[in-house]
Amino acid sequence: MSTTSTQTATLKSAPAQDSHWATLCVVTTTVGHSAEAEDMARALVSAKAAACVQTERITSYYEWDGVLQTAPEWRLICKTLPEALPRLTQLLRSHHSYEVPQITMRTERCLNDYAKWLKQQVQL
Repeated sequence: MSTTSTQTATLKSAPAQDSHWATLCVVTTTVGHSAEAEDMARALVSAKAAACVQTERITSYYEWDGVLQTAPEWRLICKTLPEALPRLTQLLRSHHSYEVPQITMRTERCLNDYAKWLKQQVQL
């Protein structure tokens, strides 16, 4: 059996419980320096406001005080529970260096096993 066939067989035999979905919140913000991104990510996970925070380098284009800006930034992508949003938002604001930080939230669906892990990591 080829690797592809083995993978397909494994996918088809996955337990039915994996098809149940739960809601999580994905909160994003951006910061200006990698050290700030790392410090904020560690603080949010240590405070159990987010189960996971991913960081990635991006380039932002925006207008500030009437002047077009181009700036390297780091995006933080935080996975949390809907009930933890107020605490996560407060921590983001208190640790943020920007005058007007971008803090956005969207809801996504995840499999129950990930949701179970998320609930074990996030403190309400």
